[in-house]
Amino acid sequence: MLKIGEFSILSQISIHMLRHYDDIGLLVPEHVDDCTGYRYYSERQLPIANKIQALKSMGLGLALIKEILSKYTSNDQLKDYLELHAMEQREKIANMQKQLNLIETTIVNLGHVSDIPLYSVALKKFPAYNVISVRGRIETPEDEAVLWERLAKERVSQKMQFANPALNIAVFHDEEFHEHNLDVEVQQAIVGRYHDTEAMKFKKIEETTVATLTFKGQYNLLPDVNEEIMRWITDNHYKIDGKRFNIYHVSPETEEAIGNMVTEVCFPVKPL
Repeated sequence: MLKIGEFSILSQISIHMLRHYDDIGLLVPEHVDDCTGYRYYSERQLPIANKIQALKSMGLGLALIKEILSKYTSNDQLKDYLELHAMEQREKIANMQKQLNLIETTIVNLGHVSDIPLYSVALKKFPAYNVISVRGRIETPEDEAVLWERLAKERVSQKMQFANPALNIAVFHDEEFHEHNLDVEVQQAIVGRYHDTEAMKFKKIEETTVATLTFKGQYNLLPDVNEEIMRWITDNHYKIDGKRFNIYHVSPETEEAIGNMVTEVCFPVKPL
C-alpha cells in the first residue's frame, strides 16, 4: 500500500487533487484508516491515475472523465467516444479561427478612412418569411418611391396583416451596381397567404444567411456600405449567394429628417 504522498509522487497528481478526486468519487483510496483518516492507495491504481491525467490533457472535465471510466470499459467504446469529442473540438477550433479572422480583418479595416462603422458588419440568419412584392425598372434610386406607391395601391384590395416586426425590403436584381436603369423589387413582409394581382406578387422567401451592416444616415452612404460589406465577405472567406437587398427600418414614410434614416444592407452569402 502507498501513502497518499507516495502515490502523489508516482502518479504526478498533487495531494490536494487526490483528496478532491476522492471527494467526487473519481479515484477513491483502497483503504482509509478509521483512526487517523489517512488514505492509502494501491499500485494497481496507478494505471487509473495515468488514464485520468491523459484524459485531462485532452481537455475533458472531471465529471466527464468519471463517466468515461465507468461506462467505456473497452478500447473500442472509448475510441468511438473520443472520435465524437475530436469532432466537437475541431468545430470549436474552426469557430475560434473564424473569430480570430474577424478580429484581425477588423483591425486592418479600422485603418481605412470612412464614415461607415467598419466593425459593424455581422453575419445573420433570417428565417423564412412571406412577402408581397412589386418589381420594375427605375431610372434612379430616388425613383424607388414609385414602386412603393404602386405596392401600396395594389394591396388595398386585400386585407393584409403585416409581419411583426414589419420589414420593408428592396431587392436589387442587377448583377452589378448601377446608378441608372435599375431592376428593383420592393417587398413587404406579411402574415398569411394572398392572391397575386397583375402587378403584385405573393411569394415565400426561404431562410437566408446574410452579411449585413445597419447604418443611420443619408442614402448617399450606400455605395460605401456596399463596398465595406464586399470587403468583409472577401476577407472572411465567403461568397455572394443571392441578390443584395436593403431593409428600411426607418424610412421617409415615417421620418422626414434624412439624417435619421436607418437602413440595413444585406448580402446573401455562403462559405467558400
